[in-house]
Amino acid sequence: MDNPDSRIIAGLVLPSYSSANHPNSCVNPPSIFMTNTTSQNASNLQVDQIDQEILRHEETVRDLKFRRNLLAPISKFPAEILCAIFMFCNLADSPTHPSYPADTRWRWVSVTHVSRLWRNTALSCPALWSKPEFTRTEWAYEMIRRSKMAPLAIEVTSDMWLTPRVLDAVSEGLKHLPRINEIRLSASRDNMVKLLTGINHAAPFLRTLLLDVGRSDYYYPSLSEPYMLPEDFLGGDTSHLSHIELTRCHLPWDSSLLRNITFLKVHNPGPPAPTLDQFIGALIGMPQLEVLDLENSLPATSDTESTEKLGVSLPRLRRLRTVGTINECAIFLEHVVVPSNATIHLAAKCSDPPEVGSSTLQLIRDVCQRLPVVRETASTSSSSNSPSIKSLLVQSTGGGSGVILEAWNSVPKIRSSFTTLYPSRENSINPVSYVPSIGWLKLELSWRNSVTRRLHDEVIVAVCRPLPLTQLRNLHIRNGYPDSVSSPTFANTFGMLPKVNTLTVEGDSAYEFVEALSQHTGSQSGPGVDGVTVPSTSGPSPGRLTLAFPALRTLKLIEADFDRENEMANTLLPPLLDCLMQRYEYKAEVHKLILERCTRLNSDDVQELEEIVADVDWDQIESGYSESEDEEMDDYDEDGMDIYGGEAYFGYGPSYLSSDEDMMYLGF
Repeated sequence: MDNPDSRIIAGLVLPSYSSANHPNSCVNPPSIFMTNTTSQNASNLQVDQIDQEILRHEETVRDLKFRRNLLAPISKFPAEILCAIFMFCNLADSPTHPSYPADTRWRWVSVTHVSRLWRNTALSCPALWSKPEFTRTEWAYEMIRRSKMAPLAIEVTSDMWLTPRVLDAVSEGLKHLPRINEIRLSASRDNMVKLLTGINHAAPFLRTLLLDVGRSDYYYPSLSEPYMLPEDFLGGDTSHLSHIELTRCHLPWDSSLLRNITFLKVHNPGPPAPTLDQFIGALIGMPQLEVLDLENSLPATSDTESTEKLGVSLPRLRRLRTVGTINECAIFLEHVVVPSNATIHLAAKCSDPPEVGSSTLQLIRDVCQRLPVVRETASTSSSSNSPSIKSLLVQSTGGGSGVILEAWNSVPKIRSSFTTLYPSRENSINPVSYVPSIGWLKLELSWRNSVTRRLHDEVIVAVCRPLPLTQLRNLHIRNGYPDSVSSPTFANTFGMLPKVNTLTVEGDSAYEFVEALSQHTGSQSGPGVDGVTVPSTSGPSPGRLTLAFPALRTLKLIEADFDRENEMANTLLPPLLDCLMQRYEYKAEVHKLILERCTRLNSDDVQELEEIVADVDWDQIESGYSESEDEEMDDYDEDGMDIYGGEAYFGYGPSYLSSDEDMMYLGF
């Protein structure tokens, strides 16, 4: 107040009754003040009465609105239907990234603020509150209370949220173990110890257990050791547990929790590794297993106390992923029988390079020969139900440090490869540009040291020869460095396959494949390198000789360097022209040639190819030329105009690639 002599009574500012500021004040001011106080009390009483009357009217208005809302069609829904709708609103936020703020991930709570009916219905639906939001501790306690006896889901997606208050809230949620059906905890090792210590009671309704330790400890090696689960964890009573995911958490393989599991994921549990007896014994107790994902958790040796060969069959397995040493993978495939139609991903690390005659190369052969599709094909007739391989990707990683093989049992989906780069060319459809997908069979082999081409040839043969490839239609070769595989290996391994009609060569193996396409697989010509027949000099005899890849109709070259030898000239074009012409003469011509992101290839070269191949699909990108070569190409065009219609052409692409965004796409 500005006037220091003012008084505040019932929220009103009144002047003070003193002779100093009121010349007509009486001698006994307290009597006047008592009179004013009595009057003020009466006013306050009237105000309270009015406020109570306002509240009654507001309550009457709310009741009228409630009765009016009951007449709306949506209010005719039974409470069960509204609860089901609210549950769908709850599920809509589940794909949201867990690091998003809680007010973004929990917008469905607004259904409780729409009307009295909706709020009462939501509050009477315990399942709606069964997944507490622990990042908001005041919400967590209230949601646990509202969930009543509904099955509870305890989820912490990041250690970043685990403040001391949040830890207390999560611990409060874990106290309701008898009705918990999901536990998903991602935390540091220290926080995991705080949360799980004392969790030794039965969890009869628990179905999913996910414990993740390690991602939050990435920068703290001293804290990165795996967490050893207590021996009495969950009291051993988890009759409904079917889904287990453990990352950097060690659970003994003879634990009673590993019974009747349908989904098992164990990543980096740390020592000790399971013995073969423990491992096979655990899998025997999971006859319903459908998904098995093991990373650095396989038996290291085949030593066993049993006098008979151990083995287990997993007939219901749909997906398998294993990561380990090449020896561990070989042991696993020897003792575990997996259905041939299961999706399989094996990643094997070799401690030594697979040199010729080495144990590493023999282990690679063992792994490939023990693959379910190979084993079943070899042990059954041609009428086997094992899936056939129709598409195959063979990739040599950079520096010759590994090989990746990926197989599909169907032809990949078609999409246009040029519509993204050139939006105006919507009708340019590329028949061998596939929508990326995960193969039904994937094998990754890696080693530290690079190998020579001779050694890499042996690995390709060891990996691909055992596979049933008679139904192969699409073959994709991707190499990360020159001379990774020789042309005789290409021709011997893939050249005699009868149904390969689409061949994609990506990277630095175009020279070897062009040479392989010119080789014969018949018996009428003289012997060539590594037993591959070379063309006869007496001219084409289609009835007597068969070229490699006899069914080939579509050839695609991606990122091929037409001057790999750095001779400042197109050294790949002449052998490619000779190859295409030879196949034409032998009635095995290529119908479609696709060229993408090739270097040192220009429009004149493409015109020469079009004289032999009826359909040449080129992305019109000219790259790899020096500035002086670009200037010569510009001077060659009349009036300094390019063939695409109007603007000067600088050798980097068509004239409609002029924006900064387009040039960034091309890597400039």
